[in-house]
Formats: sequence, C-alpha cells, structure tokens
Amino acid sequence: MTGESASKAITTWLEPLRPVLDPCERMNWARLTALGDELDQVLAIHPVGADLPAGIERSRRLGAVRRELAARGRPDSTGEPALFQLLAQFICGYCDVDLRDATGLGHGTLIARHGGLKTRKRWLSRLRAGELAGIAVTEPHGGSRPAETRTRAVVGEDGTWLVSGCKTWISRLTEAAVFVVFFRAPDGQLAAAAVDATQPGLHRRPIPPTGLAGWTWGVLELDAVRVRQEDVLHGNGMALLREHFAGYRPLVTATALGGAGAVFDAVVERLSARQASGELSRLRDSALISLGSAHVQLVTSLLGTVMAAGFAEAGHVEAELWGAATKAHGIDTANSVAGELALLLGASGFRADCQTSKTRRDLSGLLFADGIHDSLYRTAGKHHAAGESPVVPTPRARLEPVAMTA
Repeated sequence: MTGESASKAITTWLEPLRPVLDPCERMNWARLTALGDELDQVLAIHPVGADLPAGIERSRRLGAVRRELAARGRPDSTGEPALFQLLAQFICGYCDVDLRDATGLGHGTLIARHGGLKTRKRWLSRLRAGELAGIAVTEPHGGSRPAETRTRAVVGEDGTWLVSGCKTWISRLTEAAVFVVFFRAPDGQLAAAAVDATQPGLHRRPIPPTGLAGWTWGVLELDAVRVRQEDVLHGNGMALLREHFAGYRPLVTATALGGAGAVFDAVVERLSARQASGELSRLRDSALISLGSAHVQLVTSLLGTVMAAGFAEAGHVEAELWGAATKAHGIDTANSVAGELALLLGASGFRADCQTSKTRRDLSGLLFADGIHDSLYRTAGKHHAAGESPVVPTPRARLEPVAMTA
C-alpha cells in the first residue's frame, strides 16, 4: 500500500498554504480535491506502495492508475493554470514518487504545444486516454548537453528522414507509446520529432535503476528510424527543449517535495504513537529541531517551485533559470529532509519494504533525472556571474483540447 493518502496531502500541506499559493483564487480547488479523492480510490484498487517490488507488475499497476484516472477525466489539466498541475504532482509524489506520471501530459506537452495538426490529432487523444510519452535527449558522450547531440537524420529515398543514434538513461523505455526524440536535422540544426514507439529501427536495452524503478529505464538505439515531415515539431530544437524544461522541472520538484512531505508525516505519526503508548516519555530537543527545520524547508522549497512554475507559464525571461535552480534546491532539500527524518523512525525506517526507504531511493534518483543538480546550480551561477538571461520563447497559453475528427 502507499504510505499516505492523497487527500491528506491536500489537508495537511496545501490547504494551509492556500492564501499564499493562490491569492487571486485562480485555481479550481474543488477539482484538485476531487483528484485527491479519486487517486485514493484508484490506489485502493491498484496499490503501488513499497511492498510491491520493481518489475513488470509494478509498471502494469502504474499504467492502470494512469488509465483509470484518465477514464475518470483526471489525467489532464487542460484549461487549468500551471499551479493546478504542480499541486497535482505534489499530491502524487506524496502517495508515491513513482506516480509522477499519473496525471498530465508529461513530455507529451511538447507535442501539444509544438506538433502540427496531424501529429496532435494522432497523439493527444491517446495521451489523454492514459498512454505515456517519453523523451530522448541524453547521449553517452555528452550527458544532457543537447548542443553535443550526435544522433542525426539523413534524407531517405522517399524524402523522409532516417534518424540514427544512441540515447541513454531513457525513462518509460518500454512503456512509452511515443518518444519525443532530439536529433540533428539534415541541415545540422537541432530538431525534435514525435516518433511512434513501435517504429522499426528502435532498439531498447533496459538497465535496472536503484530508484524511480516504476518505469523501465535504459538505452534507446535508433537505426534509420523513419521520420515524416509531419512528425517534426515546429521550432528550433534547443528553444523547444529550454522552454519545455522550464515548465517541466517544477513539476518534478513538486513530486519530490510531496514524497518528502509524506516522510515528514509518517515520522510525526510514528513519534506521536510512541508518545501516546508511553514508549516515549518526551521527544528530545534534537527531534523537535529536526521536525521544525524540515517543515519550513519543505514549505519554502514548495513556494519557490510555485514561483518557478508561474514564471514558465508567463514566459518570463528568467523562467529557465528559476526552473533549474529551484529544481536543484528542491531535490536537495527533499533528499536531506527525508534522510534526516528517517533516522527518527529507527531501524524500522530502513526496511526494504518501508515506504520511507523507497521514497529515499526515488529521491536519490531525482538527483540525476532531468538534469544533474550540480549542472543546474551551475546554470544559475553562470547567469549571475556573466549577467546572461536565458530566453524562453513564449508566454505559454494554456493548452486547449484539439478537435478530433475521423
């Protein structure tokens, strides 16, 4: 079972912050509460907690959670402010960090925002029905530095592009229905395309991770994979990537902070139970200090992440900077808080089937996913030292449904 309930995440963490999170009352809080209630209902049917090991069954249940929420109309935040999806991610992470893909379009947002009409009609209905989108950027030689991309397209005999290369550390490796692949176009410019995961020429090599093991992860090789012009996303690949991660990183951070928030509540409940039973006569000052410090760290990190999401939604000139910096800070905070608080659980907090132990493994994985935190801090430091202003090419309008025709 999951460690904590989605509804509790709302009542103990989000509702007390509501005047600060949403001072202008832009968000539909009733819809967020309904999402929490339905997530609890779905997890009662498809539990995905720490007692369920990584593997095919865990992946299957996570997919079932996403599809069931989709059937209830809950996977998408179309028409809602960015704050809605961010808080939805906090709620999902609070239940289990592996639920980071339970709602929203995820990397499919790139298709929604920059795909042509045919591409959007082909994929958005499937993603909104619960299928997954993966993203393929990282390569063996250059880490996450897209400027060093070697995956390349050549023009085929029929005029389509044939893309070949190797992408590493790809999540949703076997579950994704579509990959947004970044590569060099025939003219040498960085481009992105929506590639059907069933395309011939795609080869997968799963690698077991230590955390974030709900979805498969590993190497994606492309051997002359056919890409039609209608599959290519509109815009310069680097600009698309920077805009996307300016908005995506706050979602990842909120998920991590939700997981750490659940650890906090689990520790408080355990200590309170021990006091009530007489096992502990009083809490040590060191424990009280840890709790007080942890709570304020998580709350302030969440507020910073909300600010970053707002910047991305508005197309603010420093959206990329704040998305990177708050992601690095938030993941560091979540890791340090969970690690320190776990000690207050005693030996029981280090069992392999303990939700706190699983959360800590998942949080450690987020130090590497979507940008290693040191490189993200470097992005912020470079901006301050050199006076550079990364530019995000929007303001980003809220996504609207695409009319589907036969």
